[in-house]
Amino acid sequence: MAQIKINALKLNVVTDHGLFETFSTFTNGLNIVRAKNSTGKSSFTNSILYALGVEELLGGTNGKTMKPVLREELTYQGNSYKVLESNVEIQISNNNGNTISIRRWITSSTREEKLIEVEYGPSLTEDKKFKKQDFYVHLPGSAQNDAGFHSFLAEFVGWDLPLVPSFEDKERLLYIQTLFPLFFIEQIKGWSSFYAQPTSNYGIRELPTRAIEYILGLDILNNSKQKEELRIEKALISQEWSSLINAIREKANIIGATIEGLSDKPELLSNHEIYVYDKNQKLISLKERISNILYEFNERSTVVRSIKDVEKEHEARINNIENKVLALQSEANSVRQDINASIINQNTLDANRSQLQQDLKSNQDVKRLLDLGSDKSLYVAQGICPTCNQKIHETLLPQDIEFQPMTLEENIKYIKDQLATLKFALSQSANVVAEKNKRLRAVTEALEEERRRLRSLKLELREDPRMLSNLDIEETLNLKWKIKELQEAENSFEEFGKKLDLLKKQWEQYLKSTKKIPEEFFSQLDKTKLETFEKRFRYYLEQFGYSSTPLNDISISLDKFTPVVRGFDIKFDSSASDFIRLRWAFALSLNYSTNHYGGNHPRLVIMDEPGQQQMNINSTGKLFYSLSELKSQSIIASSLTLEEIKSITQKIEVNIIDLGDEYIIKPQTN
Repeated sequence: MAQIKINALKLNVVTDHGLFETFSTFTNGLNIVRAKNSTGKSSFTNSILYALGVEELLGGTNGKTMKPVLREELTYQGNSYKVLESNVEIQISNNNGNTISIRRWITSSTREEKLIEVEYGPSLTEDKKFKKQDFYVHLPGSAQNDAGFHSFLAEFVGWDLPLVPSFEDKERLLYIQTLFPLFFIEQIKGWSSFYAQPTSNYGIRELPTRAIEYILGLDILNNSKQKEELRIEKALISQEWSSLINAIREKANIIGATIEGLSDKPELLSNHEIYVYDKNQKLISLKERISNILYEFNERSTVVRSIKDVEKEHEARINNIENKVLALQSEANSVRQDINASIINQNTLDANRSQLQQDLKSNQDVKRLLDLGSDKSLYVAQGICPTCNQKIHETLLPQDIEFQPMTLEENIKYIKDQLATLKFALSQSANVVAEKNKRLRAVTEALEEERRRLRSLKLELREDPRMLSNLDIEETLNLKWKIKELQEAENSFEEFGKKLDLLKKQWEQYLKSTKKIPEEFFSQLDKTKLETFEKRFRYYLEQFGYSSTPLNDISISLDKFTPVVRGFDIKFDSSASDFIRLRWAFALSLNYSTNHYGGNHPRLVIMDEPGQQQMNINSTGKLFYSLSELKSQSIIASSLTLEEIKSITQKIEVNIIDLGDEYIIKPQTN
């Protein structure tokens, strides 16, 4: 069980006129640190953050986050003294009863601000020597390495910090700094929101939500993590699948192949076939095409003939090829006409889509204005003629025909349906054009080949009949080259197929993993914690005198886990003083829920000047009473007078630490 119990705090400042210091011890339960405004009260509480290496809540890192009185010049009783060296010491305990003392320098000529010294024992409250060890903070590895202070502190407190999704689609540690805004409310930013984010979000997606989930110890943290991991896995598989599909299509385009059954998205039952055009421009499988060319090549390579031997064959081929050229020219023209018609159809569909998009925008704008209650420049929408101001009908049909025109909502839906249909039609049209272009390419290539062959035949017939037929040799070599090209493509497709099969297995495992995620987003324990959180939040608001909104309208949102009113941000419905009450209730409810049902709250609440916005002293008294009831330690820095504090804490157990009305850092008294 996580716990941070602060036993003692000490500030040491060495000036050019000696040592100044302040020292306080704290008890379990409610501790009120009382001091007059502008006397160092905030410096005192903020030094807790600095000692623990989480001063990022103050807007930066290292010594510059501390007040000048601890770094540059200290004023006491009207005199100013130069600061030579300063540090802060804090003694804390955990749930196991182990105690350590932490020392960190604010300014020093020999010690870096990133160095933290840990003493394994209560050196601030006992005059003994204990084992010491140095750690570093605000350097790479501070949260994970053995010498990193935050790694050590998380283990000491009892925090097993999870890995959470980041903006880079990777996992990042939920850093210790991200948890402190939920139980340490500093004076500058802490009262302005339910989660006063540190200077950085550490690249973590939805940081406040992740921090609240962890503090409450919700099971959905694991569920959310698994879902985010699966989301990333899906994106990676889909991206790799898409790249592979593009590579297959590019290879197919090189050889003029057509692919059927190739899915653009991962699909377990995806089974594609590859077809190419044969010499008659008919689609056949790639394997069959290779087999046919191999047979033809083997037939040709068995004998080399002379021109005299092929003369009659050449003359017959010339007649056949001339007829074939005419047929191919006609077919090419026909395919071109089909492509042009398809492109015209595409342009028409695209123009219709543009018009529908404009109609949709116009209808949505009218509906938006009407929903807002507009009655300006919308006469037609209201059924009024803009010229004569007479009522007009919404249809041109005869009025004795019973016809109900569509409402704006129905019209918007109808246009969206039409747009979806057009989008599908455009996609199909693009596919048709692509296939027709492949067909045209195959026909034109065949046409050019036949024309070349025709020229070669005629030329060869003019040569010496005793010479070898060069056309036979050339066509044999062309067949050999074509076989090589298609076989290389076939090998590539086989490799692509293996990669697709591997992706299918990954996709199958992804689908199985999605089925293992609980259908119920929240576990039963999560529901109990959140119900308790919400009920206690309302209870505290009632105790503190919240009045801006009916309590029954307030709930804890189930996505961000912050208070809302009828689904909207509660801050906008609350007065300034009531928002402070909301902040009190939120901090206490987090603590209460984890106290009763488990979680990772450190059972510590620290508030610097909770009496913001001229808070009613009775409300502050209720806050003190509620804090005293928690089974936790609380440290409250307040500028109320000692008499005011005593008057509102008469009936509760409290440790009042009165630092007086002068500056709290005073000369050492020995």
